[in-house]
Amino acid sequence: MKSLWRFYSNIWVRNVLVIILLFCVFTFASSVDKSDRSLTDIWEELLPSFFIVYGCVLFSNIILIKNYLITKRYNIFLPLMLSYWTAVIIGTGFLNMYTGDFDSWLIEIVNVIFLAFLGTGTYFIHLWVLNDITVREKRLVSTVAELDFLKMQLNPHFLLNAMNNLYGEALTNPSETPERILQLSLLLRYQLEATKKEWVALDQEIEFLNEYFNYYKFRTNDLIVDIKYEGKVNSIKVPPLLYFSLVENAIKFALQSDSPCIKLRGKVHNNHLYFELENNCLPDEMVQKGTGLGLINLERRLEVSQLKYKFKKSKSKYHYKTTLELWDLPTNV
Repeated sequence: MKSLWRFYSNIWVRNVLVIILLFCVFTFASSVDKSDRSLTDIWEELLPSFFIVYGCVLFSNIILIKNYLITKRYNIFLPLMLSYWTAVIIGTGFLNMYTGDFDSWLIEIVNVIFLAFLGTGTYFIHLWVLNDITVREKRLVSTVAELDFLKMQLNPHFLLNAMNNLYGEALTNPSETPERILQLSLLLRYQLEATKKEWVALDQEIEFLNEYFNYYKFRTNDLIVDIKYEGKVNSIKVPPLLYFSLVENAIKFALQSDSPCIKLRGKVHNNHLYFELENNCLPDEMVQKGTGLGLINLERRLEVSQLKYKFKKSKSKYHYKTTLELWDLPTNV
């Protein structure tokens, strides 16, 4: 697509193709109308007037319309345009008189005006296509940049929490800190590699989440995690670290309670993915409030990625539940 766009953007290539196309059409029309004449005779008659009119249209589009009409300098454009095309009509009329193809001034005026409108209309269509593609490219670049930024935010957020946890572990249980650091390095490795990709296999995301749960189980034996997946989890792809913010929040608020418990359910059917996460938590008046950036990041990523999704959050006094459904995901070949 990019090579095609570069090809179309070249003014010389574009005009040569248009000239060839129009010349073929006019040659065919003349050969049907004057079947008794040879192709050479038709070209000798057609070439001078064709290139003169095409050059006049090209000059009008590039010089008059581009410099005066598009820039809204109407007081200069209107008299220039009227004078220019009057001169073209008179010039082509006398040329046809010289070559013996002159019929009447009315026919000359109609022919020139028709070709002028045709050429100008084609130029405006070209400007519309050019503007539309440029706007789309700018939006795409902006969207990709924002999506990359959102994915990059996941690493510092996770690393900050992990460092705080390691600091506490190093004070209370220093003998197990090296193993915790090793677990953390594996998690960070996956994060760094995954955020470079647009899609990752769902089973890889599940493996990462399992390791993340194990990382926190190492911290406390009280954490209970109930995980169940249904369907072919290796058949589809998802955006990298899509569920990370949900799982991170679930662990954070569950660990604030006396009996932390998390239940995760996932189901894959065709290209439809259902994900449900439920955790216990303290009442609102006792819970340690977070920044909420994780969920904001997730919802913005879903919007920017233009995925078909349904995201719900619900909270009771001691439980918090999130559900995320995705449609039309790419399959894993």
